[in-house]
Amino acid sequence: MPYNDRNKKRGPETLIIAGVVTVMVAILLLVSFLHARPQVFQSGIFFAHRAINAFSHYVFRAKPDFYFLRIEINGRDIQVGADETLEISYRDEFVIKSVGSDDLTGKYTSVMIEGMGRDVNQIGVLFRGIDLVNRIMKSNAGAEDVQAVNLYRIDVYYQNEMIAAVPLRIVIKPQDWLRFARENKDVGAQIEFLKKAASQNRADAGVRRILAGIYLNQNRTDEAASLYEEVLRIKPDDTAVMKELARCYLKGNQYDPAIRVLSGLVAKQPRDAEAFAMIGLSFSHKKLWDKAAQSYLQAVQIEPGNREVRMMLAGVYENSGKEEAAAEQYRYIAEHSQDAAAAWRARGDIYLKKGNYSRAVESYGQAVKIKPQDGALHANMAAAYAALGKLKEEMQHLQKAAVLMPDEPVVRFNLAVGYEKRKMTDEALREYLHVLKINPEDADALERVADLSFKSKKYDEAVRYYENLGKKFPQKASIFAKMGFAFGEMNQYARSAENYEKAISLGAKDQTMYNNLAYAYRKMGKEKEASRYSGKAFPGSKKAAKAPAVDRPKGKKGRQVKPHSIQSSLYVSRGQAYAAQKNWDKAILNYLIALRYEKTNDEIYAALGNAYEKKGRYQKALQAYRNAYKINPGTRVAARIPKLRIQLMREKNKNAGEHDETGETP
Repeated sequence: MPYNDRNKKRGPETLIIAGVVTVMVAILLLVSFLHARPQVFQSGIFFAHRAINAFSHYVFRAKPDFYFLRIEINGRDIQVGADETLEISYRDEFVIKSVGSDDLTGKYTSVMIEGMGRDVNQIGVLFRGIDLVNRIMKSNAGAEDVQAVNLYRIDVYYQNEMIAAVPLRIVIKPQDWLRFARENKDVGAQIEFLKKAASQNRADAGVRRILAGIYLNQNRTDEAASLYEEVLRIKPDDTAVMKELARCYLKGNQYDPAIRVLSGLVAKQPRDAEAFAMIGLSFSHKKLWDKAAQSYLQAVQIEPGNREVRMMLAGVYENSGKEEAAAEQYRYIAEHSQDAAAAWRARGDIYLKKGNYSRAVESYGQAVKIKPQDGALHANMAAAYAALGKLKEEMQHLQKAAVLMPDEPVVRFNLAVGYEKRKMTDEALREYLHVLKINPEDADALERVADLSFKSKKYDEAVRYYENLGKKFPQKASIFAKMGFAFGEMNQYARSAENYEKAISLGAKDQTMYNNLAYAYRKMGKEKEASRYSGKAFPGSKKAAKAPAVDRPKGKKGRQVKPHSIQSSLYVSRGQAYAAQKNWDKAILNYLIALRYEKTNDEIYAALGNAYEKKGRYQKALQAYRNAYKINPGTRVAARIPKLRIQLMREKNKNAGEHDETGETP
């Protein structure tokens, strides 16, 4: 069969087979293409769908469908569809560039972010995330401690009809609360913002440190310590937080926890002088002076020029009775400091306390060279000169101190005492009155004014002052005895007798006073009462009943006998002046001399007991307090008697225990 015939005969069959093969290959190629690039097929469907909707919109006036927003955020373009959410944080900036919808030209389409700006098209408007975040944080939503809110949305309009709404999610991060706290000057608001930041991130040590620092500055030490403890659980090796936690403990008087934390700190940082100084401070509060000194010494070895630590070390030495070691520290500070006045002053105080008055004057003199206008320094120099018996120099520095510190009552009181010692009564009285002008409640100055008026025979003035003293100290017999004498000198015998009787009822027992009381009763015509007290004034005397001849010689103007308390008052005032300077040895000496003249004055015994107690001589103090109590059961120091007895008993038991342990007496 010819080739052409054969080919013609098979033509239709071949075409069918070829067509089938071609279709199969096309199907296989399409399936493979869709498997590899499905989005192309989807896009095709999408565009077909859009084409149909656009045809409906433009031909049949159907409402256009919304498909996406094209947005530029932080410099890059994205599309956000109808079923998606735009998420914004405070660092973001965005612009809505266009709307994908059936309104292909976009001529009648607009967008508006709800709550942001006026009712205008916001396509092309720049929005900042920080503005949205701030709005939320200032709103009620922010008060609810949220982390993110869908408070805003982007509304899409065709003409005046809303065709879509895209949710706008604002993310609130811990950094936002921290930023808000820093920008806010209200401490209370800062705390609330920081608390919210901390609550959002349990592992954020930084926020907790900042909040703890604010608490510490406000003396809310417990809250600060709690936060610092949280930070250390997050970062156990944070040495700065360890130190701040120790500060919290110190402020809260929790010395053992402070020592524990600081001990861990110096183990990590053995060259931290401040940490050793804080340990020393903790031991000082516990009155463990040796341990405190050891810690301060370690700090000084690390930082030899640390003046503050050396001052604290010197103070510890003073408290432990190591005055020479303290003086050496003060000397070092004075010689190595640009402002050495405080060190010289402290050194002078030590020598004044020890009774080394020459070296005290030397140290105070160095301080005065640096600070000649420091009135307190001149007052201290006056005390040292007084102890040396250099009265001229004492008075010079007292007067200088009074000029520099005109309203300092202690200085004016000491100046008055100085005048009184020199028998310059008018000047002393003027200074005591100045003290009362500064402080009307100063009982010591009031008593000195009364006594000086009494001594100057200004009895009407003296009585006025003594009456005020009697109101302050209604149990003090000597006050009423002096009033009795003053009224007698003014010939007011009834009031004289009344006050003498009051003094006797308070425990006063003095033969001179009995004699003066008998005299007052005799002037009142009360011979029976006069005879009774005359008998007490001269016990055993056969002439006791014949008081007229004894009380006043015939034909002469009789005078009362002055009580010995006038002489004692001078020594009492000197004792008070030395006590004010904490010179307990001199105070004790003057109180003892005063008691030679007036053995029935409970106040002198009370002052003596206080001086002994400050000196650490507790047995002597207890005896003085007991003498005051015997004279006046209502004495102000009555409560000290049982306390001192308990303290002495404890020391006795402690010593006995030490003897038992060592086998020998400490």
